[in-house]
Amino acid sequence: MDDDPTNSDPRLVSIATCLAYYGQSKEGTSNAGITGHHIANLLRHWGAKTLAQVKAASCRAYVEARCAERWRPPGAKGEGRLVKPQTAGRELQTLSAAIGLWHREFTLTARPVVTLPPKAKPHVDWLTEVEYGRLLRVTQGWRWVASDLATREPVWERARDTAFVAQWKAAAGDGYVADDHLERFCEIGFYSGTRSGAILGLRWKRDRIDGWVDFNGVTLYRSGPEAPPSRKRQPPCRIHDRLLPRLLEWRKVDMASGLAPTHVVHERGVALGRVDGAFGRAAWLAGLDRRDIDGTLRVGNENPDDDLGMPTPHILRHTRATLMLRAGVPPHEVGEYLGMTVKMVHDVYGHTHAEYQKRAAAA
Repeated sequence: MDDDPTNSDPRLVSIATCLAYYGQSKEGTSNAGITGHHIANLLRHWGAKTLAQVKAASCRAYVEARCAERWRPPGAKGEGRLVKPQTAGRELQTLSAAIGLWHREFTLTARPVVTLPPKAKPHVDWLTEVEYGRLLRVTQGWRWVASDLATREPVWERARDTAFVAQWKAAAGDGYVADDHLERFCEIGFYSGTRSGAILGLRWKRDRIDGWVDFNGVTLYRSGPEAPPSRKRQPPCRIHDRLLPRLLEWRKVDMASGLAPTHVVHERGVALGRVDGAFGRAAWLAGLDRRDIDGTLRVGNENPDDDLGMPTPHILRHTRATLMLRAGVPPHEVGEYLGMTVKMVHDVYGHTHAEYQKRAAAA
């Protein structure tokens, strides 16, 4: 195959072959799943074409076609949401990477250039500490039932047990332990800014693949030394001063439970794969459909284009980055802590620039 001259002619190399070759190179990496998803969508539109047909017009046509399609999360009901240009753009980036790999291997006589859609202006949503406080209260079993007319502060009541919880309590007796997996997830995400997958994979003991909690070194390792390579950096970080006592408390509870859980976030000893659904319900119960910072609606605006969408677990990472910048932490330190480049910190979190430049303006 290496000596076949047709591999250098973009008119003779099919996009399907190029994408398959790229997909094989990603097998065994942490990006294999998302790469496969991108390739599947690309093949539906590009599968019968050759590399020579990758032009600015065909790339724009792909974005237009994808944005006319709808996407529905697994388990969700309804017609789903329209695909956004940014999603199509990420898929085109995968196509560009595939062409780049093919070119490095076989030296194309003319390398096609993938044209990406314009980048959207960054408008990253985040939670104030008050908003996060309400979210945490909900995860701890409280419900916002009213607001004080004078202070406008929430009035909270303990949520009633569901039939499932009541049966669980009756069966466990004195051995009953409250399920706090969502509370643990939120606290770790809020104070460390760690991505969802790494939080759910976090273990109590050192691991080759997953991350773990090092109490002696006061360090949270987001991944193990033999974790598959990934574009998403997962550097270790120092455990936040407010998170450390919580981790110690949870470990004590887990050791006394008799369940012998291996993971920090678990449901009755069993590690979890996702928390999106539970997080979404908690966000609604915490009243996070409206932003405290400016009073705007996250969802339900007259113009749907103005909707930011209800918070997802990833908002905890955005929140940590934003709060650190607003507290005056230099962008390069924020990047080192969260595993971002300084350029990404500036590009994505530019909405906070006025806050972290206060010292410069006063100098």
